Amino acid sequence: MTSRRAWHGALLTLITAGTLSACKLSDLHVGASTPPLPAPPVCTVDLRTPAPILNLPLTDTPRGPAGGDDIDIAQIHTVNQPLADIGTWNDEPDGWSVLALTLGSRRARSLAVRMRDVKLPKQAQVWLCGTGGGKSRQGPYTNAPEHEIWTSPVNAPIARIEVWVPTAERPHFGATLTDVYGGYQ
Repeated sequence: MTSRRAWHGALLTLITAGTLSACKLSDLHVGASTPPLPAPPVCTVDLRTPAPILNLPLTDTPRGPAGGDDIDIAQIHTVNQPLADIGTWNDEPDGWSVLALTLGSRRARSLAVRMRDVKLPKQAQVWLCGTGGGKSRQGPYTNAPEHEIWTSPVNAPIARIEVWVPTAERPHFGATLTDVYGGYQ
């Protein structure tokens, strides 16, 4: 009887050790998560490295189709470039990193953007900030259905895209700036 108990005890020890060795240490932290960072100072921060300026073509006057009543409300300026390649990253002291790019189109009444291939890490925020102290802004965009973001327009001919990401998550962000829409005056 004693040998049988010893055998069962040894078997139980082997099963337990095998199960624990198959688990990742990260799996054992039930409910552990990164605490949220304080809200970033969107659209108002003075960046140490200024955002590059993407000068877009002039936004023309609106044109309607011949013989029709329809009229376009914006001109599409195609960019198709990875945002990280044309913007600049700044690491802020509060745990955030911000990727920024300034856009401008003369004669545009408003600007809006479309991004594709968007990968937003946890807590990331995308903002479109009009010029003039951040009063005209759209965001935060915190998820990207079907890996796309279409922003609402800001009423300005110059705007800045700001992508706020926790610094530790910065390598996990990705997006392609597909189009900028210049609203007609």
